[in-house]
Amino acid sequence: MAAPRSTVAGVTTRLRAILLAAGVAVAAALVLWWRSSPTPPAPDEVALPSIEDIDVAESPFTPWMQFEPESEHGAYFAKFFVDAMLGHQVFKVPPRGLPSSQARALFLDDDDLLLSSGAKLFNRESLPQPGLVGRFCYTHSDYCLRRLFEVSFVVDGVPVVVYDNHYAIERFPSRTSTRYGLGAVVIDEHKFITSDDRAAVTYDVRSADGRPHSVEIHVLAQYLTVPYSAGPTQYPLLAQGRYHERPLYIYLDAPEFEALSTAPIHLRRGVSATPGAAQRVNVAVSFENAPRSAAATLPRDLIERHVAAYQRWFFDNVPYFDAPDGLMKKMWYYRWWIVRLHLTAPATDDIEGFSFYEGKLGFDNAITFAVPVQLKELSWLRDPQYALDQARNAYRNTAANGAIVDPPSSPYWNETYSHWSAAALAEVNRVQPIDPEVLRTMLPAIAGDVRAWLKAYDPDGDLLPSRDAPRVTGYDLDILSYWWWNRLQLNLYARTPDLERVDFASFVFANARGAAELARAAGDGALAAELSTLAEKVQAAALKSFWDAPSGFFYPQTAADDQRIPVREIHGLFPFTMGMAPDEPEYHRALQKLVDPAEFWSRYPPVITSMAHYREWTWTMDGLTRNIAPHPISMGALTAMRAVQEYRQDVVTPAHFMAMMRSYTELMYPRVLPGDPSWRPNAHEYYSEWEPGARSAHPKPSDISHDFHSTYNALVVEGVVGLRPRTDELIELRPAALEWDYFALDRVRYRGRELTIVWDRPDGSVRYAGRPEGFSLWVDGKLAFTRPTLDRVLYDPARGEIVEPG
Repeated sequence: MAAPRSTVAGVTTRLRAILLAAGVAVAAALVLWWRSSPTPPAPDEVALPSIEDIDVAESPFTPWMQFEPESEHGAYFAKFFVDAMLGHQVFKVPPRGLPSSQARALFLDDDDLLLSSGAKLFNRESLPQPGLVGRFCYTHSDYCLRRLFEVSFVVDGVPVVVYDNHYAIERFPSRTSTRYGLGAVVIDEHKFITSDDRAAVTYDVRSADGRPHSVEIHVLAQYLTVPYSAGPTQYPLLAQGRYHERPLYIYLDAPEFEALSTAPIHLRRGVSATPGAAQRVNVAVSFENAPRSAAATLPRDLIERHVAAYQRWFFDNVPYFDAPDGLMKKMWYYRWWIVRLHLTAPATDDIEGFSFYEGKLGFDNAITFAVPVQLKELSWLRDPQYALDQARNAYRNTAANGAIVDPPSSPYWNETYSHWSAAALAEVNRVQPIDPEVLRTMLPAIAGDVRAWLKAYDPDGDLLPSRDAPRVTGYDLDILSYWWWNRLQLNLYARTPDLERVDFASFVFANARGAAELARAAGDGALAAELSTLAEKVQAAALKSFWDAPSGFFYPQTAADDQRIPVREIHGLFPFTMGMAPDEPEYHRALQKLVDPAEFWSRYPPVITSMAHYREWTWTMDGLTRNIAPHPISMGALTAMRAVQEYRQDVVTPAHFMAMMRSYTELMYPRVLPGDPSWRPNAHEYYSEWEPGARSAHPKPSDISHDFHSTYNALVVEGVVGLRPRTDELIELRPAALEWDYFALDRVRYRGRELTIVWDRPDGSVRYAGRPEGFSLWVDGKLAFTRPTLDRVLYDPARGEIVEPG
């Protein structure tokens, strides 16, 4: 039986009314501009979609509605699909009728957080009080402001005190909405950050008893601190200075407010709360890179324009996905929201164009460790610029030895992590071909990074890179092989040994091969030949040194004396992930460990280090600690997918891959709201206390929420649905979701074509009206084929026929 669908979890009837009031009602007056005199972007800047010219009346998701059941869609979803899918209640007081322990579980770490963000401005904390107080960060977390402005209310001449039971909070990707019930008056507050770096609040004031009331809104603000402050500061200018060598001006905009004082800043505006239409009040703090030449205005429909522009980004960039697994379907849109959350355009010396941080709530930098999985996700955005800019920024910053390094201007981390960015970029190029001239400008840095790993980190010249720091694997202290010689006892002050590692060699092999593929696409045959030969040499050295025939697994070894370390880590499977392991039965034996419950197949497979080692030795940390996390789990799922698709073996099956995807999906739901298992997904940095016998039925999440350091949606496209990126023009489909009755993936941009992939099991019950039952592909809107079974298909769009079915 299909899993229950959960497309409207957390969106109440009252919320729909609030959202429709905020997003549908459009004033008939002339459109007001966002600024009176906008400053054109500097040459090195890029712009996120602007709210200025957005059509607030449009319903951008109407094309998606053709795949949604009649009972679950309509004007609301057509207009606000992403907000409707991911909107949820935030609890600040325990709900009635629940046991105290269950009620407390509803208070989550990320409760106080605005989910929208701008090109540079983002939020790490938004306190539940009127106004904007918390932690608002600009470009990086080394410059954050705690208090932008506070707001208080006076109703009929009486100051109002807001108690916990006076408000209810609903949070959406585009904004946080709070309804204050203040006796005879109701005030709806919407907090949000616009694409062009305004932290804004909109108030809609209504009479609750059908009689008129006077309401005063008071704004209290202070002048702010900016690095390298310069010049006089006077309201509405809150601060001016320079940050990352760029001018920064911060303005407070409060149209129609009276300034009672400007030192400190105290503003007041009176409105009449009358029966009928709400009175609208807007207040915003704007972060700008040039001084204003004239006073700015805020459009009355500021919130409507912001919400519409925010929704439009998702429709313009994200493919539609439908599935019988409601958790996975919702996770698809949540994970694309994570992409949008971490999208930045900082325009600093070390980051140009668009960039994606690993975690604005914990690691606000384009950290090299996360770049490959990010590129895999970004390759399926409809706009190829995002992936290309992320790759350019990765290769823009290099250490003295030529290896790529984290952009140095951020507080995190300036590290040379082991990575497979060139291999991931080659796969981006398969999905969205990159201009050969652009590739030619990038190839020196790409090839230089490959060479650096075999020059700076291979002192004995055996083509097996070595490093002495567990952190450069990205998995930190969970890499037990570094502690083998200390009887697996951690000593944070001891120098760990240099290890020639399976993951290092696998990634250098994959990067050399990926760089060779990019060189061929750019027309550089000589470089392609050099790097292909290098990949072959690394592969031969790795197979000779790391493969242990008696146990059937790949192990690291010490660099000093080539002593193999008998600790099985997930990295021993990366030769299959990266295609370095030969497709031979001898090596297929290693894959048995992936699906063995005594090894890597845990409750949330795979673990970083084999269960066998943890059960044999006692480690001086809490239980199995941080041994599960989205990144290694996604790498395990990628390994399973490629084992199924690229290796002639029957050890790992499509069912294994789908089981991994289900457990991976479930891990990211807190499962604490009774009756709604899909409430508030959250991709934490890692999870602990997950092993059998743990105190909680669900793993304990880390403090860092909504990280973008793993892949998920690429696994859905390439594994669940089975669209495999290729170097030729053929379209290959090999779905793993063999047990599903239906799925749909629409508006996928692949090698310049628009694809729609639909499966509707032929059982006489039509899921998608107007579309045939069976397994179907549309190319640029035209039906290419329909087959009765869900199996591998190789389709040639030039010839318009299947060339290799089955």
